[in-house]
This record gives sequence, C-alpha cells and structure tokens, in this order.
Amino acid sequence: MKRLTFAALLLFLAAPLVFSDRAIQGFYLDQNVGASWDPLGAQAVTQLYYRIPLSQSDNILWASTKVDFGVVNNFSPSYDLAGVFVSIQPIAVFNLVLEAQAAGYFHQLGFGFYSLSGYGAGFDNASLAQLTPMDTTGYVLSAAPTLQVAFGPVALQDTFSLTYYNADGGTGYFYERIGNVALAKSDTELLNQAYALLTVHPGLLVGLNDYYLVVPASSYVSHRLAAVAVYTSQLRQKLSLYSVVLLGTFLADRYYQYTIYVGGEVGVTVRL
Repeated sequence: MKRLTFAALLLFLAAPLVFSDRAIQGFYLDQNVGASWDPLGAQAVTQLYYRIPLSQSDNILWASTKVDFGVVNNFSPSYDLAGVFVSIQPIAVFNLVLEAQAAGYFHQLGFGFYSLSGYGAGFDNASLAQLTPMDTTGYVLSAAPTLQVAFGPVALQDTFSLTYYNADGGTGYFYERIGNVALAKSDTELLNQAYALLTVHPGLLVGLNDYYLVVPASSYVSHRLAAVAVYTSQLRQKLSLYSVVLLGTFLADRYYQYTIYVGGEVGVTVRL
C-alpha cells in the first residue's frame, strides 16, 4: 500500500499576501482542503477565530494590523490535531502565529502512528509495511514569525516555523507524517518557507517557493523548490475564496530527491 504523508500546505499564505487590506473586527470561519503528490498527502484545516484591529489608520503599514485568536483543527486520515492559536500582526510587514494543539493518531483508515527504532530507521513503503500501526496521543506546539513586503506588483514573504512534537509519551522515535521525517517522540522541526511572487492580474500571483526543513537533532534536511500560483477572490462582501498550486522538485530529500512534487489547496474565509 502506498504510503500517505501529509504536507503543510501554506495555511497562512494567501491572507498575509494582501497585507494592505483593512482589518475588520468580528468572527471568521476559514475552511481549506489541501493535497500533495510525492509525497502523497491530504489534510483539511478548520479555523474559527475572532479578529481585533489594532489601528484605524489608513496608512499601508497600519491598516491591516490585527490580532486573531481562536480554535483550529487539522484532520487527515492518520491524525487529528485540535487546539488554539493566536495570530498577531503589529505592522503590515510582520506577523507571528502561535499554536498549541492536542494530537490524536489513529490507524482505522489504514495509516496510523508508526514507532521507529531511531533516526536512521527506514520509513519508505517497504519499511512501514513491516511495522504495526497504532493509536496514540500527544501534543504539538509551534511558533511561526513571518516577514513580508511588497514593491508594486512584487511580493516577498519569508516564514520561519519552529514546531515541537511530543508523541506517545515522549520516549523513542516515530514517523512524523506532516514533515515526512523520522523524529524522536520529543523533538523539534525547523522549517523556512520563502516566496517571491508577482501580481500578473488582480487576485492572481505567480512565482517561486523555497521550502527548507531541518531536524536539528539528526541533521536531516529536506529541500524543495517549486513554482507557485496563488489566486484570491472576493465572492461576496463577507465571503472570499483562495487557492494555491505548487509544482516543483526536491533538491534534497531521503526518498524524493529530484522527483516531481505537486501540491494544492483551496479554501474559503467567511466573516460571520
């Protein structure tokens, strides 16, 4: 059976790129579904949050400043992460997202949680087929600061994410599906994602994405370069649509180096 892994597909990409938009106070619901191929993955993310504008200024640096806080759920056929988050944008060029989520891992849909013997253990299809999937729990903590700037039609964005996993009691090693890596059951991942995008039409941006994932404890690296297109549309006064498509390859990865990677996401945001 082909391994199912889950890529983090640009959860906060589409909205921050339009950082000159004025923040409007109120409750919001965001729902998106993402999928990828090589590694194969799927994930649905739901956020319910309340937004508080931080400024009434029309200046581009301050009009979009805000604090969002609420609940988030990440669901896949292998895990369910549920918890709280806060997103703070004190100035248009900077954003910080903090998350704390409880994790539940289950095997009933054919995937499950896999314990490994160490960082060097295999997690390809054949290796996982020799292991017994299990159900277990844990928690995930993350912090993701973003720097972003626009010059006319050009938008640049860089997000550095630090994610801490504690799974199955914290002792031993496991296959972490979101990053597609081997981790200790108490371990940290570092991820940097950079985007250079050009507006080719109102609501449509195209450019490049550089994805660089590191596991500090094992020195493992996964590095991907991809073309990316982002589309946003205001369907109604309180309803917006966004979608993201990526096509690229891994420059460094244990199993996917130089294979074709395809990723995509579509979502809607509703002001309640």
